[in-house]
Amino acid sequence: MKYLGVLFLAGLLMAFQCESDDPSPIDNLEPIGLFGRWEIQDEVMNEIISDMIPRCCEFLAFIPDDSIRDNKGLLTHTDSQGLVNSGTFEVDIDNQTIPFIDNENDEFVFHFSINDSQEILTIDFTENASLFTQSWIRIE
Repeated sequence: MKYLGVLFLAGLLMAFQCESDDPSPIDNLEPIGLFGRWEIQDEVMNEIISDMIPRCCEFLAFIPDDSIRDNKGLLTHTDSQGLVNSGTFEVDIDNQTIPFIDNENDEFVFHFSINDSQEILTIDFTENASLFTQSWIRIE
């Protein structure tokens, strides 16, 4: 009877054991390093620096969506006047592109690269026949 009590107690303790040591699953896009908040640092238009005034107060926020197995997420762009444009994005890893579809169904596609330390995001896009290259720095 004494052994039965010990077995019962051991089983009870195991039932309330802490969570397993298995790491929680991460989003499929986590290793790329896009997630977080970025602030613009500079912009080049048609290979010419647009101005020598430091850029500021324009932000991108890449947020994971509910599915960790896809290459999709949520993106919010806030311009220097405080106007916000939100929508969804999907990373094409092979082509290093991100199609972004905003809440009004407008689509915008840009090429991207992230440095090895995942602190600088560079995006390239064409708008009104001009080629833009922007550098963004991670702030969160």
